[in-house]
Amino acid sequence: MKIASLSTEQAPPISVPLRFFAAAPLFLMLAALMLVSGADNPFADTRTPALLAATHCITLGFMAMVMLGAMQQILPVVVGSPMPASRLTAWLTFLPLISGALLLPSGFLLGEPVLLNLAWPLLGFAFTAFIIASLISLVRSRAYNAAKTAVLLSITALGGAITAGMMLAYGYATGSLLPYTELITVHISLSLGGWVMLLIIGVSFQVVPMFQLTPNYPKWLAGSLVPAAFVVLLLSLLPLLFEPSPHWAIVIAQTLFWLLAGSYAVTTLRLQSKRRRRVADATLSFFRMGMMALLCAALFALATLFFPEIDHLATLSAVLFMLGFAMSLMHGMMYKIVPFLVWFHLFRDGIKSGVPNMKQIIPEIWMWRHLWLHRGTLLAVLFAPWWKAAAWSVALGLLLQGMLLGYALFTAISAYRRTLLLIEEN
Repeated sequence: MKIASLSTEQAPPISVPLRFFAAAPLFLMLAALMLVSGADNPFADTRTPALLAATHCITLGFMAMVMLGAMQQILPVVVGSPMPASRLTAWLTFLPLISGALLLPSGFLLGEPVLLNLAWPLLGFAFTAFIIASLISLVRSRAYNAAKTAVLLSITALGGAITAGMMLAYGYATGSLLPYTELITVHISLSLGGWVMLLIIGVSFQVVPMFQLTPNYPKWLAGSLVPAAFVVLLLSLLPLLFEPSPHWAIVIAQTLFWLLAGSYAVTTLRLQSKRRRRVADATLSFFRMGMMALLCAALFALATLFFPEIDHLATLSAVLFMLGFAMSLMHGMMYKIVPFLVWFHLFRDGIKSGVPNMKQIIPEIWMWRHLWLHRGTLLAVLFAPWWKAAAWSVALGLLLQGMLLGYALFTAISAYRRTLLLIEEN
């Protein structure tokens, strides 16, 4: 494991990231329940309240929870600059985020404007507090690396995504006249293509070589991929300023974006094929599945551009990006990062004996079971828009994944507390 380049001495208390990670599985289970709340197939129409609610449960409750928790660790350790008042910042982010992530999907599902009006200020406060603290940390940092650039650009995209999202929630709650189609495009593009994609790529530059023992990403790719993707993403949104939007400009910009995304996936798969340790690893398999899902999402997105008359291609692309790419990588990262955090913090607290190794903290058999369950869920996703039984299988898969991941994280937290207790007793 390559940790020499990390500023591990600046890591925050283990409770800071773990509170975010521990809450995330609950929202997978909640999303599953929302998907089966109606009688119809939620994937057949992207405008159904059940799908809209479940989507925001996953993006806000699971994905944002994991990413904000990870950022509490990434900034001090990878970028070399801790967040200001890390405990206070964590609470100011966590409490309104979990509240807003419960209220917003409930407002969509129940059609209650009051819930939406309660949700968007809370979410706006949570993300604003996080963005301000992150920017202060980045300004203080003396590091100059690809990860810092990726974090800065992803946070910039997050600011735009949250602004558009707050406007949409306010508009839905009050019935205000807004350019909804354009705002939705901006919100989705900056949320998934900007915040999620750019941050994952930036973290991969550190996590993949460190945990998977692969060669480093090529310097030219690490230095140029994220800025290029960010610029192309903004160019793809520029045509929205014109009426009517020039279709050819959108096609060119989005094609370039997905080609860049595909180059990242292909490069990662190639590096993983050269890893020094050839033993089968569940977390590596999560990463590989995520890269292949990203390639499939890119193919569906490109097909949507050139064959817009074919139904559900855009839906499949979005779902494969969220569940196949982003969620696969987040599962893989948590199964590596959480045991490492437990092991590292026990050693940092001065404990030299009795510390469990990383494979004992979360048994690998649980990771393999989760991997196969996740594969089955993604297979069901491919048929969900047309087959109601497949849609119900997706919901069941999310429910079971939330339960399994929650149990695994509980096991890790228990191992940490149990070890501390044994040391104190002795």
